[in-house]
Amino acid sequence: MQIRHLKISNFRGISALDWKPDSSFCCLIGSGDSGKSTLLDAAEAALSSRWFSFTEPDFLACNTSNPIVIEATVGELSKSLKSDERLGLYIRGWTSAGQLRDEPEDDDEPVLTVRLTVDATMEPIWELVCDRSEEPRTLSNRDRALFGLVRLAGEDARHLAWGQGSVLARLTGDNREAAARLAEAYRAARASANLSDIEALADTADLAEGFAKRLGAYVDGAYEPGLELGRSGLSSGSIALHDSGVPLRLSGLGTRRLATLAIQKSAITEGAIVLVDEIEHGLEPHRIIGAIAQLKTDQARAKDEGKPTGQVLMTTHSDIALGEAGATSLRVIQTSRPGRAATIAHPDSPDPIRALMRFTPRAMFARRILVTEGNTELGLLLGLRERWPARHANRPIEQLGAALADGNGEQASSMAFALAGLGYATAIYRDSDTVLSPAIVAALAVADVPIFEYGGGLNTEQAIFSAASDALVQELLVYAREERGNDAIDNNLNIKIPDLDIATIRGDFAAWEPFSEMDDTQLREVIAEVAGRKKWFKDQRIGRGLAPIVWRIAAESPASPLATALTQAEAWLYA
Repeated sequence: MQIRHLKISNFRGISALDWKPDSSFCCLIGSGDSGKSTLLDAAEAALSSRWFSFTEPDFLACNTSNPIVIEATVGELSKSLKSDERLGLYIRGWTSAGQLRDEPEDDDEPVLTVRLTVDATMEPIWELVCDRSEEPRTLSNRDRALFGLVRLAGEDARHLAWGQGSVLARLTGDNREAAARLAEAYRAARASANLSDIEALADTADLAEGFAKRLGAYVDGAYEPGLELGRSGLSSGSIALHDSGVPLRLSGLGTRRLATLAIQKSAITEGAIVLVDEIEHGLEPHRIIGAIAQLKTDQARAKDEGKPTGQVLMTTHSDIALGEAGATSLRVIQTSRPGRAATIAHPDSPDPIRALMRFTPRAMFARRILVTEGNTELGLLLGLRERWPARHANRPIEQLGAALADGNGEQASSMAFALAGLGYATAIYRDSDTVLSPAIVAALAVADVPIFEYGGGLNTEQAIFSAASDALVQELLVYAREERGNDAIDNNLNIKIPDLDIATIRGDFAAWEPFSEMDDTQLREVIAEVAGRKKWFKDQRIGRGLAPIVWRIAAESPASPLATALTQAEAWLYA
């Protein structure tokens, strides 16, 4: 099963959302309070077999006069859902262009639309809707279970035991056999508690172990059924999964979550809809990568075998998870204020986003992103951002939802376009040695992407050295020698300034001019040219270390192109 269309009205922090996921794997990101978890909650409320209790806070602004309405149109339907004995009389058509038709045509995909409505009475009503039918069909929890939805949020320990409604109970056998087998298990437990001798339970534990291992859960020994007696004595929940005698519910959070997801997913035979809220919770980076890779592998294998692939809707705040999910899976949710209407966008061109996710993926979690042209500029601004808070009530830019991103040179403009298309407030910080075409400048203006640059054809090195006093030029040279070595710096300069000997070059910059045919301005130009060509500062770490000197240069020359561009970038980040 896959959700083809999801509509939400007046649910929690979302006044309206109209989304067509159009992918079997979607990684949802967005700033805090943008509605990511609410979207998953809405999908779960509409399609899960669980009963949901609603209260005033579930209504937008706690206003119960406007009902909650959630509509989920589901495709990739199982045979049982399409049969007339089940829900087939309510089949609608989903076109290749992503449109819904009540009268399906031959080339349409069969879909079903579930509508959940909650009014001031707080009583949820689940219905199948189709305009061909005069009356919608009310759906029971058993009907909704056919949509194969599983949700991983915090942790749900009930699925690690053979209790009523747990997945392990379903895996043990079909509905007619499960009761008898569990009754046998209870009798055997009372007699000897040697549960591993019961073939049905032991086989299910083995299955659960395999599912959990594939998704990255740690297994110390082997899964087996074990007895856990609570205050109420022996009940269905007293038989639970154990790992080498230790109840699995006592394992680490990450292992519990992965085992629970694996067990739930395995019980769906025809393409589960998997909702995962913050997959990184409780997991180390390598297990985040492994879990996502396994979910994708399962879908790819199902597709190759001609089986339903199902769908994964995942939220994350982890750049590790984002990188593994990939640019084509990326979906960015933005919620307007004060109206609280939500929109979801995906990259029209994933290549610039791939570059960003490779170099600075954490920037994707910000509200506004300043794209820097390269490593020198990124390192420089990362260093300067440490000094800005003192001028802004001690607030770093990150507290305002702003971030700096590496534009990877010539990709900076295309990256800024892509980010603006996803709804981010975006700007570019660049040098001016390569002139942007009038068409690109005009297109950036239309996309509301400001450009902060030095002008006059200056690159970053030229902007820095041209604005620096003699003393600060000397500090820049000392810093370059510390990072690149005396010989590398001095020999490079000696080639371009042959009338200065090495001893003079290694001395104070203020003393160079009397021994050279070049004047003070020309000497700065030569140093800047050599620094740029030899990449003295083209390293993020080195650029960051350069920041304290540049801070003083800008302070001493506030009208310089360098100071002007930096001031504009700072003001935009703090806007």
